[in-house]
Amino acid sequence: MTSTVSLSVLDQFGGSKLLSPEKIRWIRPTPLPTKPVEIVFREALATPIGAKPFEREKCWSPAIIFSDFTRKHSPFISQLINMIEPKTDDIKIICAGGTHVPSDPEFIKKVVGEDIYKRYQKNIKVSSVKNPTSKYEWIGVTSRGTPVELNKELFDRDLLISTLNVQPHYFAGYEGGAKALLPGCSGLKTITTNHGYVIGNPNCRELAIKGNPTREDMNEVPNVLREFMKIEHRILDFVLNQDGGLVKAAYGDPNLAHQQLAENYSRRAHSVTSRPSSLVVTVADGPTGTNLYQALKAATFAVGLVIPSHQPKSTVMLLAPLETGIGGDAFKAEMETYGKMEPEMVVEDLKKRAKLGKVTEASQKPNRFSLDANKTDFVVVSSKAPAPVEELLSKTRIKFFRTIDDALRTLDHTLYEKDVAVIPYGSSTVPVAA
Repeated sequence: MTSTVSLSVLDQFGGSKLLSPEKIRWIRPTPLPTKPVEIVFREALATPIGAKPFEREKCWSPAIIFSDFTRKHSPFISQLINMIEPKTDDIKIICAGGTHVPSDPEFIKKVVGEDIYKRYQKNIKVSSVKNPTSKYEWIGVTSRGTPVELNKELFDRDLLISTLNVQPHYFAGYEGGAKALLPGCSGLKTITTNHGYVIGNPNCRELAIKGNPTREDMNEVPNVLREFMKIEHRILDFVLNQDGGLVKAAYGDPNLAHQQLAENYSRRAHSVTSRPSSLVVTVADGPTGTNLYQALKAATFAVGLVIPSHQPKSTVMLLAPLETGIGGDAFKAEMETYGKMEPEMVVEDLKKRAKLGKVTEASQKPNRFSLDANKTDFVVVSSKAPAPVEELLSKTRIKFFRTIDDALRTLDHTLYEKDVAVIPYGSSTVPVAA
């Protein structure tokens, strides 16, 4: 990354007169080789992982599942439609929104394309617990006792093909795979029960699949769906470089294919080893920068590069647009409740709530910040954030500023006078301290 391009990242947030360019280290993984969409699609379908070839699949009433506006969308919707149509025109298209506000028609039209939107408009559904038309039904439990309640729109299908981006996730290990169903197409009780396994558990974090109870619980849902409803789930997930270049896709079993993408490609494309720094500046780029709830993921990733025992305490500075505000009432309530509570008390109280089944889909946010509190302080910088964001953060230990230099002036100058690590693609970069 050239210095001109790099510095423009900071310029988007007003620039800085206090940060010396020669003292900045730009933290970014080396991009992997890319290929055109058509070639990647053909390669993925030609070598299915843990599943029969598509042409041998039972496919009389399939559904294509894609992610909502908070994620990078799939480039394969038209290819999947073209592949399926010779078998059937009974195709349902589902936007998996989990607990998020339902995606609007313009976003969906952009993802699926104008022609497909017109042809399949009546069969396009939005799964979200905040969507009044979304109805959920119990079909079984996981081995941990999580009640599996899925959107009823899935149940008249015989084959589900989800197509999600695989990149690190701060408590599920990685995006993609079975996350299309849980949380993507699950009811609130299923989501909150699953997310409750995060509380107080340091194994629920980015890059972790094995030994991560939240991820392992998610990964059981496709089998529950097959056993109880005789519906198969396949994925056509993909990995992007941070500039959006398409690296690899995999078709097949939602767990086996996802694991190969995660460990063989996403880990290489989205993690980087570097020496620690007492000040880490990270940018919540892309869709995750639009609201505070999503943007804070970049801040949690950045903690991996701080100096844990530094005096004064290391700081993570998050830069994000935050134009759409806070990002959900449950998140707002959790942050107001725990924002200034001592970290140990936060985790203790959340554990009690988890045992009673009273955590929310947003409880993992104060949990993670409490686990990281002994290592670092957090600062948020945004010139575009609406007033409610600033008001909310005033009730927490996270400080808020409108410019980078306003934030720096409140810090001990020794934090940034020698060496500053800057992560320009913070939402998809997991730095690992050397």
